[in-house]
Amino acid sequence: MSFSHDARNEIARIIPEKRCCQIAELSALVGMRADISPNRDGVLTLYTTMENAAQARKAYTLLKDTFGLSSTVHILQKKRFKKSRIYRVETPLDSAEGSVLLQELGQLGSEIKRQVHWKAIRKNCCKRAFLRGVFTSSGFVNRPEGNYHLEIVFNDSRMAADVLKVMNKLDLDARLTERKNNLLIYIKESERIVDFLRLVEASNALLDFENVRIIKSMRNQVNRQVNCETANLGKTIDASVRQVEMIKRIVARVGVKGISPHLRELAMLRLDHPDSSLKELGLMLDPPLTKSGVAYRMAKLEKVSDTIDQLE
Repeated sequence: MSFSHDARNEIARIIPEKRCCQIAELSALVGMRADISPNRDGVLTLYTTMENAAQARKAYTLLKDTFGLSSTVHILQKKRFKKSRIYRVETPLDSAEGSVLLQELGQLGSEIKRQVHWKAIRKNCCKRAFLRGVFTSSGFVNRPEGNYHLEIVFNDSRMAADVLKVMNKLDLDARLTERKNNLLIYIKESERIVDFLRLVEASNALLDFENVRIIKSMRNQVNRQVNCETANLGKTIDASVRQVEMIKRIVARVGVKGISPHLRELAMLRLDHPDSSLKELGLMLDPPLTKSGVAYRMAKLEKVSDTIDQLE
């Protein structure tokens, strides 16, 4: 199973304890996945279509526990949501409980309103429950080993805009864009994805995400350090090659004794140790010199070389 599938299934098994949160989450499931139409007997019925059994079980449980409604679940073989099997929760609304359901969810009328019922999500706990329902219905989160990406797909612009407001009220820094015929809200920053998973209480997905994120961060840090050290080593070798060639030219023209005593020791050490850094050469000198001191003497040798070149 995919990381996204596991995350949705995890939160699909969470049943809020507070009734206000149950209503908030159910309003998301209905707003995202439900339709109202008469059944074969002409009874007005709420049809909530879900992707898998865990999500359908959640819709069934919330309808029963929160409003006392009896529903039936049907498994349909249909090419939808990139799957051949979907689950439809059918809930007759020809009862007092059905009327209370529609009123509590802000769905009075014969058609589902694709918008946030703001009265149901006044509290922060209800906002979190609402987002859990939205993500359960149509959310996706990338495996953290790849690029960081979380998205929720919508086919209604009002619902997408309302959900975006809810997410950004919780400082999730979400963005809205369009893909083909759908709208989608997305989050790219790993910290905000972690915040989202924490808000919807996807604890296992959050731990997995964080573990991979830490490993990626450590790997990137090691790679940066290795690249930096490799680059520095390359610079050291290039500089050493130039210095060795320069000293050989000086020796060939004026001899070793032609180099002043305070520069001679460094010149000989460079010839004997072409792979050493300036800091390492400084430690070999008697008395030892700092890296900057060695660099200063090496610059003096370069001036000697330039002077000899000009005389020729």
